[in-house]
Amino acid sequence: MLRKEKIYQIIDDDSKQFTLEDLKQKDVGITSYQIADQLHIARNNASTDLNELWEEGKIIKITGKKKFAFFSQKIFSELTGICLQKKTVCPTLSKLMSDHSIIETTQDPFSNLIGADSSLKNSIISAKASILYPGGTMHTLLLGDSGVGKSLFAKTMYQFGLNEHVFQEDSKFVVFNCADYANNSELLLSQLFGSLKGSYTGAEQTREGLIAHANGGVLFLDEIHRLPPEGQEMLFYFIDTGKYRMLGESGVEHRANVSLIMATTENPDNHLLTTFLRRIPMIIRIPNLEEKSIEEKKNLVLHLYNLEAIATHIPIMIDRDALMALVLYDPPGNIGQLKNDIRLSVARSYLEQKQSTLEQLNVHDYSLSQLVQNSIERLDSKTKEDYTKCLIKDAYYVPPYPCRFKDDENISPVDFSQPTHTDIKSQFEEYVQKIAASLEDSTHPAFILDDEIQDIMAFTHEWILYHMNLLLERSQNAAFAFYLKSIHENNKNSFNFVTNDTSEEMIEVGRNLIKEIETRFHFQIPDSQVHMIASILQTFKNNEPRTSKIHMFVLAHGDSLATNIAGVVNNLLNGSFLIPFDMSLTKNVDEILDDLIITIQKEPDDGDIILFVDMGSLTSIEDILKQHISQRIFVVPTIHTVILLESVRKVSYLNYTAEAVLNDVVRMTKKLDHALEHHIKKYIKQYTEKVIYTICHSGEGTARYLEMYLKNILEKNNIFNIDIISLSNDSPKKIRKMIQNTSQRKEVLCIIGNIDPEIEEYPFISLEDILMRDGVTKVIRLLGDEHLLQDQKTIYSFKRDIFIDVSLETVQKYLLYLDAKKIAPVILDFIEKIERVLQKNCDNNILIKLIIHICCMVERLMFGEYSAPDDIETNTSDLLNAIIKNKAILENAFHIQITFGECKFISEIFQNEQ
Repeated sequence: MLRKEKIYQIIDDDSKQFTLEDLKQKDVGITSYQIADQLHIARNNASTDLNELWEEGKIIKITGKKKFAFFSQKIFSELTGICLQKKTVCPTLSKLMSDHSIIETTQDPFSNLIGADSSLKNSIISAKASILYPGGTMHTLLLGDSGVGKSLFAKTMYQFGLNEHVFQEDSKFVVFNCADYANNSELLLSQLFGSLKGSYTGAEQTREGLIAHANGGVLFLDEIHRLPPEGQEMLFYFIDTGKYRMLGESGVEHRANVSLIMATTENPDNHLLTTFLRRIPMIIRIPNLEEKSIEEKKNLVLHLYNLEAIATHIPIMIDRDALMALVLYDPPGNIGQLKNDIRLSVARSYLEQKQSTLEQLNVHDYSLSQLVQNSIERLDSKTKEDYTKCLIKDAYYVPPYPCRFKDDENISPVDFSQPTHTDIKSQFEEYVQKIAASLEDSTHPAFILDDEIQDIMAFTHEWILYHMNLLLERSQNAAFAFYLKSIHENNKNSFNFVTNDTSEEMIEVGRNLIKEIETRFHFQIPDSQVHMIASILQTFKNNEPRTSKIHMFVLAHGDSLATNIAGVVNNLLNGSFLIPFDMSLTKNVDEILDDLIITIQKEPDDGDIILFVDMGSLTSIEDILKQHISQRIFVVPTIHTVILLESVRKVSYLNYTAEAVLNDVVRMTKKLDHALEHHIKKYIKQYTEKVIYTICHSGEGTARYLEMYLKNILEKNNIFNIDIISLSNDSPKKIRKMIQNTSQRKEVLCIIGNIDPEIEEYPFISLEDILMRDGVTKVIRLLGDEHLLQDQKTIYSFKRDIFIDVSLETVQKYLLYLDAKKIAPVILDFIEKIERVLQKNCDNNILIKLIIHICCMVERLMFGEYSAPDDIETNTSDLLNAIIKNKAILENAFHIQITFGECKFISEIFQNEQ
């Protein structure tokens, strides 16, 4: 057994002693020191193997203690049901469990189906009746187009039967697709009923059929319309009697107790015998994707992304445009096609982001297939607008562990049904604030306003405006609508709250509103709720309608540019939210500022001011305006219409604060820049004819940092017609094939890396040439830029950067607790300070030694391991004095004490160069 396998076995054995309750209450896990003691090996060797096991996703790293502990990821998943991604780190396992909602098993497997309470509700009722029918299950036929989920529904029926003890635990769910043998009826019937030896050509032995195999359980026959008439006759004889004959048998009959679930995409009246069809008492139709509600489609899309996140061990973030496109999409193959399109979007997103470390996969609308994008373009703007209102969040997070996406993710109304001493008005106001905060904070669960909520909101908004002359804020309106819907759904009337200060007049207003709601929405509101609703209406009346606390201006040069932009935004949002300020090109800055101050002062001074400006000196006017304006002022240097539209919408309808708007602008700017870059690169790539390959035979580190540094050089020198492609594989033969596949119609300038693929027609420059000889000069000469050859600073920086990355990649193998790349900036800062004292840069070989030594030293000292003696000498060199003087850089950053002996070790490494 290898050393790493022994270490994993120790962790696995240690983890098996704990229960689920232990994980919640105790500090569990085993440290590297304990492992090293058990195996009698050096702690550094144990650390190397532990890091590899952690990167492979076999163990969890627990950081709660001073010394890290480790726990088996497999045992954790078995105890909790949580599927984790690779490289999982947590302070404690109890915290890890609280961060991941454990999905509880349910006795009703149908409840796990998306749409169980809506589009599938009637189908599920019929399916349960079929399974629980007294005297035995009813044979069932499932109808539905291809891809609607008939197979999953059939499997769920079987699982329900197991849970209800209709089927024995050892019973089987057997699947057979009649289309597989549609062209050979004898073979098809042989599969179903079995056959005797010699019963048909090729029957070389007697074999049992699927009916016998499924005895006591379920036989699912998909595409039953492909079963020939003689097969249907044999099957309905079995349905009638419970008996069947094997193919080739005449006098012997066999018995079997099998529940048949059949499925077809065709009209059964046209494809099945009437005598066969009337023997199937239960026919269930599975609805198409287009028949599902917006909420169902959203949850289905998120569920399918959840499956991909689990498979890739990477969390996925889907932006609203991509989610809306998939919700609006009507795939020709229903859910099956949707699943394929979602898998394709994940693959495209992965390819798009493969240049960077993938901590999260971001799916954008351009990641979707052309089929999805084309279907969206054909929809009218009204449909898109209606769907947009239902997807409030800008992006939706999908974790890499099993997760349910259900309607109950929405904010549910506060429970007024329990007795409380809290004033109902205060309680409702708190709920309004909760909704406002949820709308503002994108990390909250999705706040989905379904069709019924939106209808109630529209009605109550108009009714209260007309009858009470009050304009409700969006959060108030949403809270009231949720409350009314909860009365309808729950009919809770145990809490009869009466407020002392609710007037008879307001109670009468409440009664009138209830009558209108009952008539319009066809649900009854109990009498006990009259005082509650009257009290809420009184709350609305007592609180003056609050105008927006943010005044937003768009400032642009020209006679009408700002007016036109504000007009577009205000028309789209149906209001006068954005104030334009046109700046004539003939006026100087002072005149413009005077006019701007007057324009701002015309607005109420009760809120913050955000100025969206286009260019020039306007971005620096904040200090001047503060001398004349008392409110807080924020200057945002953009007039992008999308950003303005979203900012105004979120202030006007979602009660965003100024800080929330600014954070959102940063997020939107990154997204728009990314989309622009993606779009422009399509054109640049059309003219890319030259390519450099960076290759690596172990992992992707070498290839990636060579690619990164080469791209930086090209971009800084405006060279855009050369593509850099990084490849990684442990086989030169496979790398050769990858290069052949990707180099068509391109000129390969060279191949750089730590493995020679031995392609004679392309020059190869080894990593050793880059680091130790004139490899960098060779690469730059191939770029064809003579100016770069004279730039010794660029050549030196390129080579030094690669040396640093090689050092960090090397030392990471010996570090257990620290990430070399994260601590590197502090260590390099320390080294550069010493280099200034020496008035020369270190040789790259010395640089590698310094980085490796100091990284290991920092980890040793942080975790209380060996430290060199603190025997201070009187005669010290200038170099040693410089190290002692600058050691505070390391001490302050990592909270360690560096002894004189440690400083002397560092000094000796520097002196090796001298």
